Amino acid sequence: MTRYASLVGYDVRQFERGLTGTISIYEKIEEVVGDYLEDESNVKRYMVFLKDSPLKLQLRKWAESGDVERKRYLRDWRSFLSASVLRKLLFYGRTESSQAYKEGVITAFYLYAHQDRQDFLQENPVPVAPERGGTIPPVRPPAEPEHGSTMPVFTQEKVFLLRRLQENNSIDPNRPTLVFDGESHVLNRGNVDPENLTITSKAQAEIVFVDGEWWLEDKSVMRTTFIQVNKRTKIAKGDIIVLGNRRFLFDEPTE
Repeated sequence: MTRYASLVGYDVRQFERGLTGTISIYEKIEEVVGDYLEDESNVKRYMVFLKDSPLKLQLRKWAESGDVERKRYLRDWRSFLSASVLRKLLFYGRTESSQAYKEGVITAFYLYAHQDRQDFLQENPVPVAPERGGTIPPVRPPAEPEHGSTMPVFTQEKVFLLRRLQENNSIDPNRPTLVFDGESHVLNRGNVDPENLTITSKAQAEIVFVDGEWWLEDKSVMRTTFIQVNKRTKIAKGDIIVLGNRRFLFDEPTE
């Protein structure tokens, strides 16, 4: 919910209160999620997250089909994402006990979040539906911006991905993409590569979001966190440069 709210520039609580509001909110979600689904590479990466299930078998069959068939499947999937269906799904979905909404819409949301639905449902059981005869309290729509001001359409998402590379620097298709959602994350063996003993089990590094930029800080005792220099990179006194298998301390003469 937080991710969808950020797409339209709303605070998540404000967004939840206004779920019965303007249809433009759902049209924006339809556009963003739909565009994401049309990229075949996103669907293929999502397959890695899934346990053995009918959906994984279906997607595997899709991946092995011809180019025309794959594109038709993605077009059909996007057609599920109508703004009116999204509106109903978001407002009633938490308490709806029956399969009243299109499976394609639900799957699209989990794909966009790169999460296995089975795992999510096990960790978040469906709450008991309200008794029949009750009424849904009226919801106040989001406040209109003051005259002369504008409401941003997008806010920058505080999400970063880590993708495992092979020796030739291509993305490893057999390794899941690691998704980190939030302003600060400590990286270690457990959440990056559990079987890799060259990464510490405590704190290897930390990535933080500050003033619209991502920053990396080494946290390891042995100082073994490095960035490959692919473009002109700012360095400062005290930085260590690794050239081949040699390490050099960058320093400046004292006055």
